Amino acid sequence: MYWTSGVMSPGQTCISDRLAKRAKACRGFTLLEASLTTIIVGTGVLSMIGLFTHCTTQNRHAARITTGMMLIHNIQECMANLSFFDPQTAGDHFGAESGESLQSYDDVDDFDGLNFSPPIDALREPCDELDRYTQTISVVPVYGNGLSSNTGTVLTIPKTAYTGAVRVRVVITYRVSEAAIPEVVTQQSWIRVNN
Repeated sequence: MYWTSGVMSPGQTCISDRLAKRAKACRGFTLLEASLTTIIVGTGVLSMIGLFTHCTTQNRHAARITTGMMLIHNIQECMANLSFFDPQTAGDHFGAESGESLQSYDDVDDFDGLNFSPPIDALREPCDELDRYTQTISVVPVYGNGLSSNTGTVLTIPKTAYTGAVRVRVVITYRVSEAAIPEVVTQQSWIRVNN
């Protein structure tokens, strides 16, 4: 049997003291701490997923509006160099004349009441890759000194009346799927006067 003195030298420590320090230093997380951490991190992750979903939806909507504006500009370019009324009928007829097709339209009112799906480009060629979009065009006469005339669905000026100015309105709609109801993406109108 070995005898040790009750007094230890300054450099020595008791084995039980070392084990107690090691146990205290290696202690893990409590269940409460782990649960709280999981809740905090989970809330942050869910918030980020919600943000990404919202941003993706907004980007998709912005892309549709941009495409819609491009399709409106295509119609404006189609009609830019057309005469105000048909050269052969001298304004006696509103709308496309018999025998005319999209490629042979020669005046602004020929586009009245047309729907293009797939939409057309500035050269009047169909854009097949945009087949879920529709261009709806209306051309109505307006008074040159009363541009707010004929703004609603009920026309106060008949289409056959010559006023020297027309309002061209283009509405762009988009279908999310083939069976979906089209939703209006954007619309624009402008006044065209007889020069």
